[in-house]
Amino acid sequence: MKSTTTTQDYSRYVAEDHHTWATLSSRQKKLKDNQISEAYLDGLKVLQMDDQQIVRLDEVSERLEALSGWTLIPVTGLMPTKEFFCMLISKKYPITVSIRKPYEIDFSEQPDIYHDVCGHLPLLTNKKFIEFLTSYSIIALKYVNNEKALDILGRFYWFTYEMGIIRENGVSKPYGGAIITSAEEIENSNNPAVPKHEFDLDHIFRTTFDPYKLQKEYFVINSFDELFDSLEHIESKLIEYLLLPEQDLVLRNFALNPFIGKDFNNVIGFLNDIQFKFPKAISFVAGQPDERFFEIEDNISRFGSYVTHMMERTGRSRKEVVNGIGQYNKTKGIVNDILSKYLKKDENIIVKEEDVLVTVGAQEAFSIIVSTICNRENDVILAEDPGYIGVSSFAKVFDYNIKGIRADEDGIDIKELKNKIIEINRSGKKVKLLYVIPDYQNPSGFCMPIGNRIQLLEMAQQYNFLIIEDSVYNSFTYAQKKNPTLKSLDKFNKVIYVGSFSKSLFPGLRLGLIAAGQLIEDENGDIVALADEMAKVKAQLTNNTSTINQAILGGILLDQDYSLNDFSKPKFDSYKVKRNKMVDSLNKFIRYEDWAEGISWNEPDGGFFIKMCLPFVVDNELVYESASKYNVIFCPMSNFYKNGGGENEIRLTFSNVSLNDIETGVRQLALFLKANIVGEQLDYTHNQVLNY
Repeated sequence: MKSTTTTQDYSRYVAEDHHTWATLSSRQKKLKDNQISEAYLDGLKVLQMDDQQIVRLDEVSERLEALSGWTLIPVTGLMPTKEFFCMLISKKYPITVSIRKPYEIDFSEQPDIYHDVCGHLPLLTNKKFIEFLTSYSIIALKYVNNEKALDILGRFYWFTYEMGIIRENGVSKPYGGAIITSAEEIENSNNPAVPKHEFDLDHIFRTTFDPYKLQKEYFVINSFDELFDSLEHIESKLIEYLLLPEQDLVLRNFALNPFIGKDFNNVIGFLNDIQFKFPKAISFVAGQPDERFFEIEDNISRFGSYVTHMMERTGRSRKEVVNGIGQYNKTKGIVNDILSKYLKKDENIIVKEEDVLVTVGAQEAFSIIVSTICNRENDVILAEDPGYIGVSSFAKVFDYNIKGIRADEDGIDIKELKNKIIEINRSGKKVKLLYVIPDYQNPSGFCMPIGNRIQLLEMAQQYNFLIIEDSVYNSFTYAQKKNPTLKSLDKFNKVIYVGSFSKSLFPGLRLGLIAAGQLIEDENGDIVALADEMAKVKAQLTNNTSTINQAILGGILLDQDYSLNDFSKPKFDSYKVKRNKMVDSLNKFIRYEDWAEGISWNEPDGGFFIKMCLPFVVDNELVYESASKYNVIFCPMSNFYKNGGGENEIRLTFSNVSLNDIETGVRQLALFLKANIVGEQLDYTHNQVLNY
């Protein structure tokens, strides 16, 4: 897309342009104090703008920066939405350099320099309004890929910054730039016959507008504090409006697959072999949780809490309860009621206990879901590319048809996904499942914006497929608030939620869960519960998940009042420290080196993974060389791609590496990278490298 930024060539303005500016400025000066917001007039006064000639933007920018830290960026016209909000977040304001023609002096359909400068800049000197604008921009940026969300957020922007009215000392006065810079709009806003509504998010979200005509209604705030405080609720209200009303949730013509299988993964085997062969090498390979927080003995003792709970609930003796736990048991699990409460409290997921299936980790959950739903001949599974290899490896080993859809920093490419679904469905096959990790994805560490999540749910409803949501990293956020899961947003009942306690507690517990709830109408017209059909498949795999381990988990959740948020906070804080150490070390040893040009990486807001892009191809042989010669191990990203790619990318995992080892490991990685970039293979022994 061609850039809209430009420079202000002052010599291109003619006398007619300056006359237009002077005329508009003269009109504005005639407005009495009780006709325009005092906050606006205060800002206009301190900016000291020329009222006879078009202002020089560099001079105004210098004054504005001194007052509030904002600077001005000359542009040719309307900007792309994402670029616009990114500028606002960076305290940069775009100013159109052209000015309206004389015949547009009363009302200009397009923004011009007078509208942008005199309409908007005065409020950029108001501290509270600036806080509102930047915070709003941060929220809006999350939804730039969702047209419906932008339409709703655009109404909010329009009825505040452009057409806003504020009540000052009992008098309603415009503060919106589109009112202030239009004589006709000011007159219209003063017309008592035009409705002036009290500020209300619901009302604003429901109200459409025409930017090319005088407004039919306005909204009045009592203060900029009220405007800023509304942002606390704007996202939850926006999501309500993005989600369509509940419809018939029964899946029609959705044949289930009777085949059963197990999982196997060769890539994991290779990396495990490397780590065992070079035990002294620092490994950035495995997405393992930090062992310091396992507290195995203490957690095992929670078995007793569950036993006591069941004695009180059933009236049975301790021996009867314990012996019952040791016996073969329900295929779906024995702590489903507890997990249902946990999901509601921690993830805002409402699911019945009979729709929860306790699994042997998340990997078994994936195999159960695919084996239950997919027919090898006609059905297709779609997954992020690159993406976690658990599902894709299972599909390949057991001959299920899986296709990759490109994923980037915003998660799965929505447009490519839609095109692929249409292509596959037209070919006579059917897309049945989509596998995604919305939060801090493995391997990239990227996070799906909320707007994209809403769009994904709508697409599942439109094209009749189910979404496997792998939510293992959702809780591992380094931000103040974690993102809502797809399942919690799902009003169409299209999401099968997969959770795991391997990261939040410890992998040796080997516990995961499936939260379904779908009713399925098969090809015979029979309606069955999907969770019941999955239980049939699980019964052929593992009969039931270890009830002793389930009792331990149940006891932990009971003791923590069905929530792991506070319980896990120390380890989450520790992972954030490690992430920061990882980023600091990468900056220290790589970013500022001359030889490192062409190397880049992301800085994730959660999870365990950093993706690094390199200026050379990495294969398994280089992994071996790095481990044997430089005592550091990483994971080539090409292993995670289904359609080819990632040959010059690696994944770095920091979750189970000490702070000292993180710094040492990154230093060793820098030596390895430098050797491969400059072409000088360093003949260091292990000790010499480590003492560098």
